[in-house]
Order: sequence, then C-alpha cells, then structure tokens
Amino acid sequence: MAVKIVAIIFLLIMYIVMESVMIIFERDKPRNMIIWTIIFLFTSLVGYLIYMIFKIVNYKNKISLKLKQNEDAIYKKLIENKLSTYEYREYNELFHFNKIGFSARLTNNNQVKTYNNFKTFLDKLIGEINSAKNYILIEITSINFKEYNDLKSALINRAKAGVLIKLVYEKNLGSKVIKELKAEGIKLYKFSKYPRVSNYYRNLRNIISIDGNTCFSCDLNIKKKQLRDNVETLNLFLELKGNVVQDIDVAVRQDIVFASGKYIEYEERLMQITKTETKIQYVINEFSRDLELSIIKAISLSKSSIQLQLDEYIPSECIMSLLKFAIHSNIEVKLMVPLKTYKHSKYFASRAYAKELALTGAKVYLFDGYIRYNSIVIDDKYAIVGSYTINRDQINNCMQNIIIVEDDKVVNYLNNMFNNAVENSYKISNAKYMLLREKFFKNFI
Repeated sequence: MAVKIVAIIFLLIMYIVMESVMIIFERDKPRNMIIWTIIFLFTSLVGYLIYMIFKIVNYKNKISLKLKQNEDAIYKKLIENKLSTYEYREYNELFHFNKIGFSARLTNNNQVKTYNNFKTFLDKLIGEINSAKNYILIEITSINFKEYNDLKSALINRAKAGVLIKLVYEKNLGSKVIKELKAEGIKLYKFSKYPRVSNYYRNLRNIISIDGNTCFSCDLNIKKKQLRDNVETLNLFLELKGNVVQDIDVAVRQDIVFASGKYIEYEERLMQITKTETKIQYVINEFSRDLELSIIKAISLSKSSIQLQLDEYIPSECIMSLLKFAIHSNIEVKLMVPLKTYKHSKYFASRAYAKELALTGAKVYLFDGYIRYNSIVIDDKYAIVGSYTINRDQINNCMQNIIIVEDDKVVNYLNNMFNNAVENSYKISNAKYMLLREKFFKNFI
C-alpha cells in the first residue's frame, strides 16, 4: 500500500511538472500561464483525492470483511452443540463428501423445487411467509418493495403476529420503505456501514430462510416493468427443504450477526423430511477462493459434457484454460450468454470471451433476451446453481454462494431450459462470424 502511494505521488508531481513546462513553452501571457497552472494543479489534486477516497473505502471494506471470518467462527462455535451432527459420506465417482465443495458438508434427504415463472414463485414465497411461525431470515442484494406490495404486506402481517423477521440488504431499499418496515417491528440491517465504490466486497447472496425448514434461493431485484416489457427473460428460482436447510440457515444467521452486531439465539432443530436420494452441498465463499475452486474442481472432474447458461461470462484465466482443455479432450462444452443486458460494459466483455471459446471449438449461443440466473451442468449428473456469477473480479471478492445438486429432475429441468432457449438464440460459428439481427452488431462477432 505504501509503495503504491509513493508511486502515485511521484506520478502526480511528474504530471504537474510536465504540464507546467508545456504552459511555459507556449509563451502566453504570464496571467494566463498562472491560471492554467492552477487549473491543472487543482484538477490533478481533485482526481488524486477522489482516487484515495475510493481506495480507503475499499480497504476498509476489505478489512471489515476479513474480521467477519473470525466472527463467523465464533458464532458457529457458540451454536455448535445445537446443530444436527449428521454427515453424509458416500464414495461416488463424481460426487462425494468434500470432493467439489471442499469444506462444505454433503447432505442427503433433500427436496428441490424449481420455478421459472416469477409470479408462480412469488405466490409460493408469500404462501410460505404467511405460514411462518417462528422466524423469517432474509438476505438480499436489493428489492423494490414499492412494486411488490403483496410481499411487503405479508411480511408486515407476520411481524404483527409475533414472527421474528430480520432482513439484511446490500443496496438501499429507500428511506420511506425502511421507516415503514421498522415501524412494524421488522429488523433491517445494511450489510456494510461503508459505501460501495466498486463491485468489490459486495454481498450478492440472495437467500430466504423460514423457520429453519424451508429456504429459497432467489433474485428479488426484478422490476415488474422488466418482466412486462421483456417477455424473453429466463429466470430460475429454487425452493429447498431437508438437511441442507440447516447449513443455509446458519450461513444467513452469520451474515445477519455481522450486519447487526447482535447475537441470534439458535433454538430450532431441523426436522428431516422423508428420505430421498437428492444430495446437496451449500458452499459460501469467505473471500479466499472457495467458489472458484469448487467450479474449477467440477470442470476438472467432467468426462463427457459441460453446459453453462450464464448471465455474464468473464472468467478467470484458470476457468478459461480448463474449458479449452476440456474441449481439446473431446468433452462437449456448451455455453449460452444473453444478447440483451442491463450492464453494457460487461456485455461486450462476455461476448469477447464467448467468441474466444467458440473459436476453440465450443458450442456457443447468444440468447435473444435476458438471462437472470447462472447454472452449470456437469456430465448430465449434477448442477451448480445459486447466487453467483462467472466474473473474474466478483467471484473472488464478493460474497456469493453456490448450491451443488445431484438430482435428475433438476438436471433435466436445466437441460430443457437450455435446449428450449437454443431455439431463440444465435449460434457463434467457429468457421465464419454470423450476422446478428441488429445492424449495429453485425460485424462485432
């Protein structure tokens, strides 16, 4: 850090000297030279101060979230004797304890329901909220409660009925909404007290835990206008029950404890559902490289096929190299990214990486619409879903999670979504660049 500051100061001085020399050699009037010198000096100092403010805020976020690891460990130690002590161990060629999720437990006896229609999912979520008896824990990036009054009303009604509701958010929900929810007894906490000046160190987990029996993995930052105007939008929402709920519930609690600074008593014990063969690992990153390592491990274990359907594709060098290696090893690699997006800079980056992968031999498709989820299917045997993104910066520096599911129904569901989307996609040819419908992009790929 000190070396960077010294280097920046040196460059700043050199910049001022060079600008001063340029102004002097212009042989202008002394008054004009002084004015221009002051202007260049002032703008340089302002730019430097803005840069330093950004660096300081990011540094504080980094230190704060490093301390979070210690707090998480302390909290887990305090409730350790109240947690179910199950551990499911089974050797499987592709999927067994600690093979993909590393330190994450592999759980059995789970149920997973998938939804691709937002209204259907929202009705299910509101129904579960209305049935809550003890607590509702919510961890979201953002939600526009102004557009979802039914959801807000359901939360307020349960809070009035004595249900404990705690909500952690990343982006501001709006001062009026915050006051209204707090007035009804709902506890709201901003994840970090420091402002976000970049995409680093953000909380991108989107999880809802109800009574420790049901969890939802969902992105609620969807405006009704987007759903109405953009018919061709792919969504994926998950409802989970079973042993994995305990791991998810504890992870949400840890984040709430960090955001609120208050201990949450753990009393509920998980009730196991009817025995099933669905195995799930819930993996969270702690600003090391846990999620990326899990994805790298999954790709390296593939033997026949890798299918990726992503909202953006800006991979690290390791993931990109592994996919290219898989292609050269006669493993079928299919990738789909959206043609439409709200993040235009990342859109162009995704297209560039997708093109490179297509030229290597992958089957790459541009979906003529929006993709609002991420899924990876390995060998048609298990899937990696959850609240994460294949972005080389965010995957290592933001709080995300992945849910690794070994379930034929989930895999078939994701395969069908991919295959149906292919019909409404443009394929990037590795022989000739195809022409897009939009005139502006016709020579881009």
